[in-house]
Amino acid sequence: MAREIKKVAVIGCGFIGFGWITVFARHGIEVNAFDSFAPSMETVKDRVRDGLDFFVDEGVVKAEDIPAIMDRIKLCSSLEEAVADADYVQECIPENLELKQNLFRDVANLTDETVAIGSSCSGLQMADIAAKVTNHPERCIVSHPTNPPHIVAYMEIAGDTASDEVKQHIFDFMESIGQKPIICKEIYGYVLNRMQLAVQKEALYMVQEGICSVEAVERAITDGVGMRWPFTGPLATEELNSASIEEGMYKYKDYMMEFFTKEQKPLNDISDELIAKVVAGVKPIMNGRTHDEYRLWRDQMVTRTRLMKENNPI
Repeated sequence: MAREIKKVAVIGCGFIGFGWITVFARHGIEVNAFDSFAPSMETVKDRVRDGLDFFVDEGVVKAEDIPAIMDRIKLCSSLEEAVADADYVQECIPENLELKQNLFRDVANLTDETVAIGSSCSGLQMADIAAKVTNHPERCIVSHPTNPPHIVAYMEIAGDTASDEVKQHIFDFMESIGQKPIICKEIYGYVLNRMQLAVQKEALYMVQEGICSVEAVERAITDGVGMRWPFTGPLATEELNSASIEEGMYKYKDYMMEFFTKEQKPLNDISDELIAKVVAGVKPIMNGRTHDEYRLWRDQMVTRTRLMKENNPI
């Protein structure tokens, strides 16, 4: 299965698909792009070009390199054409089990057994997605990016029915093109989404109970723990919160877990009133920006932080 990956087929050219196309083409990989939804195909090159122009403004890409990057992208008129000469296939279609099952079956039948097939799914299980695959289903894996994949490098590789060799192969490939992969077991939502949801639930609970405002919750992350998290995650942070990580773990074991277990209450429902409170609270945080302007600002800040980290490795 250690097939050298020089060409990738990206199936689905929506927001995640265009991000993957940008990642691959920017790092020297030829890309065959296909989407049965015509509007996505018609605009994907323009969206990739816009993404590259953004990178030029941020000092990530040189303007003179853009033509070569764009030339690596080929728009295909059929699934057969897209996967015919691909060394790896990245699926990015909607989170619909039947659609994914049928696509994986067709891609597997159209490709050699040495071609790994990855899904950008965020919740579905690979055993279910590959249920209709008879041509070496062990090459079917979860290859779940962070949104947007060309801005945030973190991604998750999973698939309890996939072979360890295939998962390691794609891990190595993703690292070679600048992504930051992990390998994990299959669990609903995978790693990032579950950690994000845990924080989200606590944030909503505190707003619901009137403990603090939406702005205060945001500030606790953006001006508080979030200032550390790009550099030390929740476990490494404890090394610096205590005399050592060992002392920190025994602190949690001896009394903090019991305290939080008693004090933390579940968020059992999201009422219309809570939704209205969150909507009203987020608007001032955007500081007059539209949704798209706010996203652009976010992408700029994340890109600059990523560059700073890459230029200052631990």
